[in-house]
Amino acid sequence: MCQEGCQCDDGLTLNGNQCVPPTSCGCHHQGQYHQSGEQFWDGEECQSLCTCNGTTGTVHCTPNSCGPQESCRVVGGELGCHPNPHGTCSSSGDPHYITFDRKAYDFQGTCRYVLATCFVSHGTNESRFQVVATNNHRGNNRVSFVSAVDVYLSNQLESEYIRIGPNRRVKVSISIF
Repeated sequence: MCQEGCQCDDGLTLNGNQCVPPTSCGCHHQGQYHQSGEQFWDGEECQSLCTCNGTTGTVHCTPNSCGPQESCRVVGGELGCHPNPHGTCSSSGDPHYITFDRKAYDFQGTCRYVLATCFVSHGTNESRFQVVATNNHRGNNRVSFVSAVDVYLSNQLESEYIRIGPNRRVKVSISIF
């Protein structure tokens, strides 16, 4: 431990309040300290992957980006490429809807409600999907129920349509990339 006014022995360098070998020094990059050898993402959209060279105290960054199933965001206090979270929304009963952000709604109309829609362009490939719930009346005009959920999938080569009828639970997983 180094106190104020002390000097490090030959071959050691002051790093914070400790005397360490020069290869153990870290780097300062945009106001943040990084350990020697540490890799970290830089830029709001993780445009660069950087490495701290503890011997020289410099940071070397190379252009990079997140993978197709990842997004750049802060998780656990660290900016980086993290797997995209999975979300759930649902429609059921007479009719109850729960959104991706866990809010509940009841719609008594006889309409088609878009639960989710997504358009993805990845290079020259374009894909889209849409999930739509249909309400119908149950005996009188004041009460309705979810009579069907339709899933539409399409890309440049083909389109698919899946209908999920009443009293059926079906789980559909979609990979767009």
